[in-house]
Amino acid sequence: MRQTAGFRRAGVALAGVVALLATGPTARAQTAPQPPQVGVPGCADDVPVRASREPITFDSRGRPIRAHLYTPRGEPNGAGIVLLHGGTGFEMNSILFDAHAIQLASRGYRVILPAYFDAAASDERRRTVAARAWRQVALDAADALAAEPGMARERVALWGYSRGASVGADAATAPGSGVRSAILVAGGGSIEEDLAGRDLSVLMLHARRDEAVPVRSTLRLAEELREAGAAVEVQELAFDGHQYDLPTWCAAFARTRAFLEAANGPA
Repeated sequence: MRQTAGFRRAGVALAGVVALLATGPTARAQTAPQPPQVGVPGCADDVPVRASREPITFDSRGRPIRAHLYTPRGEPNGAGIVLLHGGTGFEMNSILFDAHAIQLASRGYRVILPAYFDAAASDERRRTVAARAWRQVALDAADALAAEPGMARERVALWGYSRGASVGADAATAPGSGVRSAILVAGGGSIEEDLAGRDLSVLMLHARRDEAVPVRSTLRLAEELREAGAAVEVQELAFDGHQYDLPTWCAAFARTRAFLEAANGPA
């Protein structure tokens, strides 16, 4: 059994991303009050921010892994999500996904976005070594998230985009992972494990056309997951390309929430 990784907080929690109003007497005189905007920019179905973000680290095979942890300010719903970034890395994708993670946490989810490249650099000569290290980061992040107060291990889902989707598929199908839900966005690749007797549900999202991860690769992975014993749902997003625009990301996260609510109950 894997040792559960614990979080090491950096000390100061950062507020959720919100467009703040100008402050001070002069600013108030010159600027008409505007309602706070959730996200920069936000989705049409955004809710008021009730979450915090803090930088943390946790251990994976003896290596310190940086991460952002998003925590509801209200009542947690007992479910969690491990967000696995794409090939552009933690720094770029943490900006891309921050407002969406804040929205998930504002709805009661605990969310962690780990820098899984901290465990091993991308190296074409050592693909298998890197892939195993990244998979372990995803699993250790899920274990550490499950150890947070009020969490249920079976309600921690893996969510991955592009390369992160491949990491998520690898981790979700690993022997003894305990993962029951995974959302794979613009992902391809293959799996090797037999999931007989496992209760694993997977949502796969893809664009109409994708120059980086062809749709056929996503559909092939979906078929392999089904053949291995997973319940797989595939949905198309109304977009052409790999780098999604804001409406497409809003749609992807709305479908993520619907999938998790169907699996776990309403947030």
